Amino acid sequence: MRIVIVGVGRMGFSLAQELDSEGHEVSVVDPRADRAELAHTRLDVMAVAGSGCSRDMLRRAGAEDADLLLAVSGSDEVNIVSCLLARELGAKKRVARIESQSVKDVYDLRGVLGVDEFVTPRQITVARLLRILTVPGTTESAEFAGGRVILRAIRVEETSPLTAAPLSTVRELMPDVFLVTVVRRGEEFVVPTGAFRVEVGDVIYVVMRAPVFGRFLSTFKLRRPTSRRVFVLGASEVGLEFCARLAERRHDILLLEEDRAACERAAERLPRAVVIHGSSLDRDLLLDLNIGESTFFGLSGSVEANFAGAVVAKRLGADRAIVLASEPEQVALFDRPPIDAVVNPITVSVGAMLRSVRAGRVILLFRLARNEFEALEIEAEAGSPAAGKPLKDVKFPRDAMVAAVIGKDGARVATGDTVIVKGDYVIALARSRAVNEVVRLFSVPGAALTQGMQT
Repeated sequence: MRIVIVGVGRMGFSLAQELDSEGHEVSVVDPRADRAELAHTRLDVMAVAGSGCSRDMLRRAGAEDADLLLAVSGSDEVNIVSCLLARELGAKKRVARIESQSVKDVYDLRGVLGVDEFVTPRQITVARLLRILTVPGTTESAEFAGGRVILRAIRVEETSPLTAAPLSTVRELMPDVFLVTVVRRGEEFVVPTGAFRVEVGDVIYVVMRAPVFGRFLSTFKLRRPTSRRVFVLGASEVGLEFCARLAERRHDILLLEEDRAACERAAERLPRAVVIHGSSLDRDLLLDLNIGESTFFGLSGSVEANFAGAVVAKRLGADRAIVLASEPEQVALFDRPPIDAVVNPITVSVGAMLRSVRAGRVILLFRLARNEFEALEIEAEAGSPAAGKPLKDVKFPRDAMVAAVIGKDGARVATGDTVIVKGDYVIALARSRAVNEVVRLFSVPGAALTQGMQT
């Protein structure tokens, strides 16, 4: 696929790196010559030093023949104009990154502006944080088929019967079907067989029908107490929007901010939150604020402050600690106890954009397990290689599987005897390097790029 990326900041560079590694023909455009040169030398992609609002620069980057243009600069205006010009030049599909608070107004103008899809990093990040908060006991989550099928990442506790026997035996403890798709053990990720034994401290990525989840947590003693009181560190844009969404859900919110001016602005914007000026390292202050009765979110612009605050919060009794990382590389660095989850806006946004790159009828795409795996919802097409035969007879790439199927008879966890037919929605999970091969199994050659959005 021929792909043009406008803007080679942190997000653009991450996209270029990912797409180049997958073998796509990538070119980048950025007004800063040093950024363009870095992308060219580090990634060996074609680079144009110039404005994404210039027809000539877009033409030089190959927009006339591009299958996809991704406009991800730090300017909403540049991204929209780039898409508009790219449409005139002939780019087949155009995706724009938008940070504006008035995104809803812009959505109605997609056709006029030449944008097929908008990606909103702040909203995607806040949605991820809300899922972590509202789904008890999980570190990552994804929903498919309108929420009928779910994927949850859960850390296994000492008391859990999941550790008592191999997975094939453990499944008999519960009448409802579930599938452990991936297990994280330390720094390694494993696709388990029926003989695999889960250990204390493992993080399991399990797929099931949504109504089954509560029973699963109870059966395997994985339910953890959660508080409706949320302690947020940092009046960043993500922190403020997260608090605003929490207020809509009637959570008790306490926002701590070190900068006095930012603290005052936050108090004006969040009338339903308690806004405090102070440091997350002030142990006495945190004790006075009863942080032990809260869930902690470190959402400031400093990952070091977020991490340090999370460690102190957990020591003082916070039920969970979730931190925001500014760089993708920091996820692996901080994603370990006592931290319960790490979210990086670049990573979740790149995941949203990758759905546009996958051929075939990819409806949703989630990146999981430190980006090692992708979970997808794919509409199976008639005539595709995997259609009309039992899954046990389909040759899947290594570390790839079908976890569930949504058909006319409802949602069900997949088995080897499951047969996929035209119109079924397939929930598949695979290591990132194998995803395109999995998509091809359920697509016909030459399938058009899918429209839609991941959150």
